Amino acid sequence: MGCSCEGEKCEIREAWTRPINTIELAEGDALTHDGQETCNLLAGRGIDNVILCGVHLNMCVLGRPFAICQMVKLGKNVALMRDMTDTMYDPGRPPGVDHFTGTDLVIGHVEKYWCPSFVSADITGGEAFRFEEDERQISESQLRSRC
Repeated sequence: MGCSCEGEKCEIREAWTRPINTIELAEGDALTHDGQETCNLLAGRGIDNVILCGVHLNMCVLGRPFAICQMVKLGKNVALMRDMTDTMYDPGRPPGVDHFTGTDLVIGHVEKYWCPSFVSADITGGEAFRFEEDERQISESQLRSRC
């Protein structure tokens, strides 16, 4: 559905049902996909500031019960780490732009209607992440000053 391969499309698979087995949690960390459990964890720990990232921005990061829309509705201070996300976008469908520009359009939607965004470099002090396949002529300063 979101395949951007040229020619033969990738096989459509079922969604994942669990996190990857190699994720190790430190003491006090939590991992959940349950919206109510997420709300309980945040409330129980007094957490009001939430950074969200992941795949797929236009589906999971916006629409799941633990994601941007729900966190905003709960009154959390939400921000999207935009260089640590991707979208399920098919360049063969409207608006017919490349995959990375499609992701930028969804980020623009998030910034307009849901929450501000920033890049990982704003925390790490390093360079913003960029997919090797993204051949657009965008400078580091443009990546960092998008919003």
